Amino acid sequence: MPSADALIRRLETERTIALTVEQWEAIRGSFERVETHATGLGPDLVLLRGPDDGWFALEEPSDDGRTRVLRLLEDEEAAHRFVSRRLEQYERMWDGCGCRIDYHD
Repeated sequence: MPSADALIRRLETERTIALTVEQWEAIRGSFERVETHATGLGPDLVLLRGPDDGWFALEEPSDDGRTRVLRLLEDEEAAHRFVSRRLEQYERMWDGCGCRIDYHD
């Protein structure tokens, strides 16, 4: 199973990575939960600080609850912009826009 440091290095080039629940559970202790945002339509959007003081978003995109997507964010300001944009997307979904979220973009 990859370490948190190995995944963070991978994120520096890929920006988002999909993890199994088991992979996330193995490294979750390396991250500090900073904020949790209810989406209204799916699992919470979680903002994290990593072992290197980096900022990350954690989402659960699949209906089966077996996948997590970890996203590296540039800094605290970028993290809050990401959360704001994502919550706006969920709000549009609530309004019936028919749109879907691309968790890997």
